[in-house]
Amino acid sequence: MLTSRKSPYKKIRLDSNSSKPFKRWRPVWIIGVILFGFFLIKTLIQLVAEAPTSTTHNLQVTKLKSSVPPQVEIKPRPVPQQEPEKPEERYHQVKGKIVRNQNLSHLLRSKGIPLNTVLKLVEQTRSTYNLNNLRAGQPYSIELTTDGQLVSFVYQADEKYNLRIERKGDGFTSRLIKFQYEIQLETLEGVIKDNLISAMLEAGGNYQLAIDLEEIFSWQINFFKDLRPGDSFKVLVEKRFLKQQFSSFGKIKATTFQNRRKNLGAVHFKPEGENDGYYTPEGRSIKKQFLKSPLKYTRITSGFTLKRFHPIYKRHMSHQAVDYAAPRGTPIYAISDGKVLSVSRNKRSGKYVKLKHRNGYESSYSHLSKYGNHLLKGKKVQQGQIIGYVGSTGAATGPHLCFKLRKNGRSVNPLLLQSPGGPDLEEKHRATFLAIALQRMQILSVPLLINSRAS
Repeated sequence: MLTSRKSPYKKIRLDSNSSKPFKRWRPVWIIGVILFGFFLIKTLIQLVAEAPTSTTHNLQVTKLKSSVPPQVEIKPRPVPQQEPEKPEERYHQVKGKIVRNQNLSHLLRSKGIPLNTVLKLVEQTRSTYNLNNLRAGQPYSIELTTDGQLVSFVYQADEKYNLRIERKGDGFTSRLIKFQYEIQLETLEGVIKDNLISAMLEAGGNYQLAIDLEEIFSWQINFFKDLRPGDSFKVLVEKRFLKQQFSSFGKIKATTFQNRRKNLGAVHFKPEGENDGYYTPEGRSIKKQFLKSPLKYTRITSGFTLKRFHPIYKRHMSHQAVDYAAPRGTPIYAISDGKVLSVSRNKRSGKYVKLKHRNGYESSYSHLSKYGNHLLKGKKVQQGQIIGYVGSTGAATGPHLCFKLRKNGRSVNPLLLQSPGGPDLEEKHRATFLAIALQRMQILSVPLLINSRAS
């Protein structure tokens, strides 16, 4: 019988005691797995982070290549070349005032402007202004290039407008430019010593302002025979300023005149939508049918008489007229509205004009040097319109006006005529006018007595 022999190798039992070595190394394995997983995750994150950057770059490049034309990449945008600056053209300006008897041709040709340019300028400006009648004393300015070419011509046409003519191509353009005045009111006071003009100049006014004042009171005062030393006046007048510089006097807004201890007053008023005029502070019309005189600022050399020694005929003759001595060319005014009966000439009266007025009156003006513009038989004339100029035509020893006035065929002494008055202010305008009159008379320090109709 066979007996078993013990194996030299010791059998290992697979029981629970055999897992002890594994359990001893288990923490090491776990740590290793964790570290390996951490390393793997970190690597994947880096790969993912790098991949979009590279992809985006490639896409941008592809997009640029497909959208931008090749020539733009190759050729840079050209830089615009600046045109060379033209040399600034310089002008020469000439300023002055029109002198007596000077016309546009003489003025411009004296500055080197050729005649054909002057004629073209006059013709192309005719629809805007007639340059054939330049007024003495009016300012002008001429602008020329360095080689003498006319650029512009500016002329003060009147107190309201400048005429501006500018070259445009081969021709000229023209326009009237209205002045933008700043208006201030000022009071002037004067006392008559010799005459109204010198008194006005001493008061700070000028020749034109004296004429305006005389025209206002021309129905109440004969400034040839009625003025006396010591007579006085006050004037509230507009002063016009252009660019803060005094330019001229404007409208007389209110005035008073003391003549032979008689106080006269006048206020300017323009009803809405109607013509303006002057009225007494109580609202009565100052204007009358006849002016006191057909001339301004002269002297009477021969009055109305039935017996006067004539210096030419050397005998006594009836002189049922009034002679006014004045410089040759002095304007003569129609004393009233009317119609022209005659524009003629004879040996005794020389050049003369005869007018017909309402209420049977006729007036005649003799020894004229020339007639007023467009004065023809049958035409209507207005009071104050120029109908001729003083001269010495006919039987005259020197320049003067022989003025006659008749009513219904009978001679009337113009110096004694009591002229009918004009229409008073309408009742609907009285309240507005009286408020204005009161204010302006207070500025002149003149008390205004308002009657019961003012309330």
